[in-house]
Amino acid sequence: MLKIRGILLSVMDKIYQILAVFALIMLLVSRFIRGREVRYHSYDFIRRFKPPLPAEVEERLQPAAPGAPQELEADMFVTDEGLAFCYSAVGRLVIYRWEHQKYRQKQELAVPLDCVAMALDPTDGKLYFEAGGYIFLYGN
Repeated sequence: MLKIRGILLSVMDKIYQILAVFALIMLLVSRFIRGREVRYHSYDFIRRFKPPLPAEVEERLQPAAPGAPQELEADMFVTDEGLAFCYSAVGRLVIYRWEHQKYRQKQELAVPLDCVAMALDPTDGKLYFEAGGYIFLYGN
């Protein structure tokens, strides 16, 4: 009886060792896969201020185009590094990422109504909206 118990304990120890090694390998693989994808950082309102913008910022800005890319709906949009920022005049900004040959929604934000201009600073990833005589700054 003691011999059988010893054999069972030995087998159980081997199984636990195999499971521990398997778990470590799975952690490494998932870390490797997750490490390859650029992580999305959500956007939020930063501040509101009166124009004008500093000249160096104004030179870097990428203005929004009317309409929307492909199957998306928007009044204005701007794209940068796989992200599409789509603005609707009802006060909504939807941020999409180009993944697996289509756009996937990452975030939806409330922004000012009836903006007259929208631009992206590709250097620091900040979004500028102009409405009601103010500039609204969004970033991550």
